[in-house]
Amino acid sequence: MDDPLSYLARLLASIGADYVVIGAHAVNCWLEPRLTGDIDLTVAAGRAQFESLRARLSSEGFRVAREYGAEAPSGPDFVRFVSADGEVVIEVQAAKTDYQREVIRRAVGTAEGLRVATVEDLIVLKLIADRTKDQADLEGLIGLGALDWAYVEKWAAIWGALERLQTKQRRGT
Repeated sequence: MDDPLSYLARLLASIGADYVVIGAHAVNCWLEPRLTGDIDLTVAAGRAQFESLRARLSSEGFRVAREYGAEAPSGPDFVRFVSADGEVVIEVQAAKTDYQREVIRRAVGTAEGLRVATVEDLIVLKLIADRTKDQADLEGLIGLGALDWAYVEKWAAIWGALERLQTKQRRGT
């Protein structure tokens, strides 16, 4: 397999699934890159598309390491694929909420042809996740400048993260 991100972009296009890269790989498009151990995607895909994705990745030696929501009529909510050598981990979230669909709709293209989450959406996603590693990403993202704060505040409020955002803004990070 060539570059896993480019491969995934082509694979998802071939099965008709729209997507957005989220997580550290997306943050790395906006900030100084940091090491990350997985590829995180949100995908607009139904059951049939997830089965196509599973079959294609399986043919490349990937196995399903974890899956949630497989019994849902619309298909799984989350699937973690791991390469045979364990070096490539791909985590795929199904776009089942209005916000996830909005993140995909707002995605921006990179020079390499990838669709990545906007800075505003990454801020919201990092506020929702609220892990230690997300805090450093938030500092850098919030410091980028001219952002659509009304958009960020709207979604942070919907996801119960507005107070965390306001605390970060007051601290200047």
